[in-house]
Amino acid sequence: MDARTRGVGLSSIQEINQFPREITESHYARLVPEELFARFAIDPQTLNGPEGTRLVRITAPPDKPWARVEVRSSTEDRDPALLVDVEMSGSSVPSLAFVQITNPRSRRYGIDRDLEGRDTLFGTVSRNVDEEVRAHGDGLAPGQVRRGLKLLPRVLESMDGFCRSIGSDLYLIEPLFYHSAILYERQGCGYLLGREVMEAIHDGFAPDGGLAVGLDGSSPFRGPDAAHTVRGRSWALHDGLASGTWGGVKMYRVVGRPSAIDTFPGGIY
Repeated sequence: MDARTRGVGLSSIQEINQFPREITESHYARLVPEELFARFAIDPQTLNGPEGTRLVRITAPPDKPWARVEVRSSTEDRDPALLVDVEMSGSSVPSLAFVQITNPRSRRYGIDRDLEGRDTLFGTVSRNVDEEVRAHGDGLAPGQVRRGLKLLPRVLESMDGFCRSIGSDLYLIEPLFYHSAILYERQGCGYLLGREVMEAIHDGFAPDGGLAVGLDGSSPFRGPDAAHTVRGRSWALHDGLASGTWGGVKMYRVVGRPSAIDTFPGGIY
């Protein structure tokens, strides 16, 4: 933390955003795992890569309660290797609003644009089914444009440290997909809302359950084996299986006090 802010009782993202730019950036750089700085040879102080080009972009409007951090391996990269959105919720609790982790060297799938070139918001408002079929066939989950880097645990640890810096030991998370919720569960996150939704989904995918019956092979995302994996279930739900089943899930993480919730016991990813 910058020496000029030591001893200052920070309590919100808005306060951080109102500091001079270099101080604001030093705070948000805490959201980047050390492994990522090392992987791309980024100087954590200057946020520049080995060629002196800026590889970490921080957006933190002084008059807004949110910020975005993007990390790239190169200025030529289309997608950030890490994108983190943080904000203050209406109840003044920090929130991890969005996380995207991608391997910039892996194959890309255009699930983020429909056939007319419109933004699908990662398939949540519209879909590019042809690209989703490709992604599904190569083992990706809904919403993924590339394979990940297996850094979610480190990103959450970085968020833990960031929250401590503003005096909070709890933050909120809103998973976009079923598989996201399961991954957060496995990192010690609990449910503020929606645990009953997750448990009902698990029951529905049991043999002869209402969701399992719909795995009839009517689309590439509804194969009979989809019930057995986290990713398979997530694709089937994303494909509209029992439309309206997924949604309304809000999670939280308490720093240093992991929950032990498992709504898909024994489920493999």
